[in-house]
Amino acid sequence: MANSEYEYVKREFEFESRLPPSNWIVVRIDGCHFHRFSKIHTFEKPNDESALRLMNACATSMLEKFPDIVFAYGVSDEYSFVFREETEFYQRRESKILSLCVSYFTSMYVMKWKDFFPNKELKEPPYFDGRVVCYPNLKTIRDYLAWRQVDCHINNQYNTCFWLLVKSGKTEKEAQQALKGTFSKDKNELLLQQFQINYDDELAMFRKGSCVYRDKDLSFGKSISTFSEKLVTTLKKCSINLTGVSGREEKCRYEYVKKFDINHRIPPCNWTVVSINANQFEQFSLTHSFDKPNDETALRLMNASASLMLELFPDIVFGYGFSNEYSFVFQEKTELYQRQESLILSSCTSCFTSFYMMKWKDFFPNKDLVEPPHFEAELLCYPKQKIGTLSKDKNELLFQQFQLNYNNEPAMFRKGSCTYRQKVEEYVEVEGSENITRERWDVIVEHVDLGMEFWRKRPYILSR
Repeated sequence: MANSEYEYVKREFEFESRLPPSNWIVVRIDGCHFHRFSKIHTFEKPNDESALRLMNACATSMLEKFPDIVFAYGVSDEYSFVFREETEFYQRRESKILSLCVSYFTSMYVMKWKDFFPNKELKEPPYFDGRVVCYPNLKTIRDYLAWRQVDCHINNQYNTCFWLLVKSGKTEKEAQQALKGTFSKDKNELLLQQFQINYDDELAMFRKGSCVYRDKDLSFGKSISTFSEKLVTTLKKCSINLTGVSGREEKCRYEYVKKFDINHRIPPCNWTVVSINANQFEQFSLTHSFDKPNDETALRLMNASASLMLELFPDIVFGYGFSNEYSFVFQEKTELYQRQESLILSSCTSCFTSFYMMKWKDFFPNKDLVEPPHFEAELLCYPKQKIGTLSKDKNELLFQQFQLNYNNEPAMFRKGSCTYRQKVEEYVEVEGSENITRERWDVIVEHVDLGMEFWRKRPYILSR
């Protein structure tokens, strides 16, 4: 884009939102559609120990990868990562921190799946959304973690009772009705009297969640990432009553931390673009022996991942990619995630990461994925549809020194790849006494000039 007529796009519309200094940063990651995901993969109810240990392994990898994460707390399909107060990770740029964390976590989840489910195929790509929240002091951080843990206790105790009732023969509706209006003490009595279960004997990982932090390895004199099913000192100071009747009261006590979670929404009547870039891609391409300057197979893998993005997110109307980058244009009036910026950004980055990993073997059947790919992203807004080329000198250099006509290079290398929907069929179906005209649209990938002529021939792309 440098020195081109389109450079104004970057100058006028790309802004770097930085998080305020002297604040603790929390990145909270949640599984997207994990009710469906857990059902497809037959997770145990109310808790699947292997699935939880997979989440913990991913969180441990996060602390090993990012030194500025000092503590992590996880429950079910959720994990919170606490960055140290003075961190300058990515110069505290919000979109970079969020997208990189959720992408790396997703990547590790797919890579480690076989370690925890060796006899279970990963049938669909897991993905996560996330948000970044700033907290002003240590007390608030402790209260935030206490709030999440009280939530863990309330939800797990309810779910334990609910699924035992269902397994004993009640319908889900009957189980809900039986638990309606009950308190923590009531649920403990139900478990003990009907199922001879002392809730305190349940695994601490189920009742209290999981903590990941660094501890000192005295034998080697260095810090290592440690997973613990116990409360560490900071959480003990919160005096959480995990099994008493005061669970709901405790939750109310800590819920003030919600006020720090500000949902930024994309302004209406703006085109939204999520731009995704591979992080540390030079190292990744070197490790996996990609051809230089362009690896056609790697580019086709990027295009396949982009095509799946359009299939999963109907509001994406166009994708453009080259090298290790892909940009996705959302329709102007999209209401995806109620236009919440962090959720759109994180879910897209996570999803693209998951697709990339799950499609790897289709394009590199003889090449193992030896390190996790991960992506960073930013979300941009443009108010209207108006969305360089090689210099003459460089063309002459290629021809004179290397007898290479640049225009004969594959179009995918020179022009990048466009991904969009195109109508491929129109047919009539009979419904009752009426003939209904239906259309079938497929996602296609092309390598063409993105000038005005392209848009004139395909006005439907941006006017859906």
